[in-house]
Amino acid sequence: MTPSFNNNTLSAKTKSIVKTLLLGLLFCCGTAFAQQQKELFNPIAVIDSTEIKIGEQIELSIAISIGPTDLVDFPTEAQSFAPLELVSASKVDSLEYQGKLQLLKKYALTQFDSGSYTLPKQLVLVNNQAYFTAPLDLKVLDVPVDTLKQNLYDIKPLTSVEKIATYEWLWQWLFILLSLGTLIFAYLRRLKKKRATAEQELPPYDKALLALDQLENSQYLIKEEYKAYYSELTNIVRGYLEEEVHVAALESTTDQLIERLELLRDSGALTLESETITQFKQILQTADLVKFAKSTPEIWAAEQDRSKLKQIVVKTKESIAPPTEEELAEIAASEWAKKANEINRSRKRKIVLATAIFLSLCFATVAYLGPQNIWDTLLRNPTKILLEKDWIKSEYGVPAIVIETPEALERSLDIELNTGEKSVQRFYYKHPKGVLFVTIETKTLVSEQEPDFNALTEQGLKNLESLGAKNIITKQENFEAQEGVKGIKTFGTADFALNGDSSLTKEDYILLYFGGKGFVQSIGMRWIDKDEYAEQISQRIMESIAFEKMPSPQNLK
Repeated sequence: MTPSFNNNTLSAKTKSIVKTLLLGLLFCCGTAFAQQQKELFNPIAVIDSTEIKIGEQIELSIAISIGPTDLVDFPTEAQSFAPLELVSASKVDSLEYQGKLQLLKKYALTQFDSGSYTLPKQLVLVNNQAYFTAPLDLKVLDVPVDTLKQNLYDIKPLTSVEKIATYEWLWQWLFILLSLGTLIFAYLRRLKKKRATAEQELPPYDKALLALDQLENSQYLIKEEYKAYYSELTNIVRGYLEEEVHVAALESTTDQLIERLELLRDSGALTLESETITQFKQILQTADLVKFAKSTPEIWAAEQDRSKLKQIVVKTKESIAPPTEEELAEIAASEWAKKANEINRSRKRKIVLATAIFLSLCFATVAYLGPQNIWDTLLRNPTKILLEKDWIKSEYGVPAIVIETPEALERSLDIELNTGEKSVQRFYYKHPKGVLFVTIETKTLVSEQEPDFNALTEQGLKNLESLGAKNIITKQENFEAQEGVKGIKTFGTADFALNGDSSLTKEDYILLYFGGKGFVQSIGMRWIDKDEYAEQISQRIMESIAFEKMPSPQNLK
């Protein structure tokens, strides 16, 4: 039989086949696109040389091709180039070619130790996706030094250099002058305020008469400033009436004030005559015309008004009824409270002024001496105490080494002679807190040959190791003491266990060796590193070193 197919069945199978073919096509396209993207974003790193000498630079170039809209981040941290050191980095250079954007960034790298190195893979971010360059190998070669062709020269002697003026003293004196100026200004201001307060504390009667006398010496009438003159004139009297008579004189009009005075007269509180009140009213009306109607009186009339008001003030004072006992008690209590408040204010002002003076002196002292100096003095810094005490200048050994030290050196008795030594004299000083060590030795040798200073230096360093020194850093130079005696100075830093502590403390050390045929003299010092006072002590000791002339070995027998 011939098989029959349903249209629906054929359609479903056809759709399935087409879907499978489309998925396969998309997978192939996606793989090809990913491969293309990988090739597109493949950064390339190149160096211009695979061998350099110590200190020379190589140029690292990183290039990448991207699309127009892609974002790229090149390496920027110096740590990413380790073990090489980053010297500089150029700006990104770009070039458009066949629809692609090619970026190039260059770095200058160097290395100061010889050896073979590998520049690690460099991270380049493209659209926040990580891409890496290939690692690169580099060899750093030593620079050969031919001591036969290149002459060696002695170290150049010290050259005096003109000291640069820092003018620190100028700033210190400027600070002191500013402090003194501030104190003087505060004192004058306080004095002025005190005078103003004293004037304000005058009784109303005395204050009014004083103000009227001062108005007489003013320039208002000479300058024809009548409005200001009459305003101040009437305010003086109104203020007096408000304080002494207890009427609302400053806020009242002329008619209201005269009416209140007449009521007080009628009640017997004031014994002013009607003529005095009428005269006062005329002066107030004249003042109103000057202030509000711009009237211009004669100068003699204005002066006469002031004299009349002064008499009115005197008559008003005389007309006030004496206070009762209750009023006197209230006035006394008020005066006592006022005095108490003034005493408290005066005490507070004195405390503030004393505090300001004390703080200014403290600041001036700190500026002059320095905060660290004061802090070390308060904490009793041991090396500062040694530096500032009376030093001792003494001779040690035979022949003598003359030296100046903060404390006298003690003789060491437990000395064992080594091979080749005829006699040894040793003196030492050790601070109780271990912040300073000083030793002096004089040795006479069996042999009359010149001492080997290199061997002596090695032995001195071994002695430091026997004392627990670690991480010893050594420098060496010639040294010349007083009387032209020359020697070898070995100095540097080392780590010691201070006073038996488990932790190590960095210390500075100096080993000095002098000598001639048949004898050796040495001086050693140790102190805590970065201690400025100990450094000054060591410098002062070094400058004080002097020697007695060494006798011949036969005379030492």
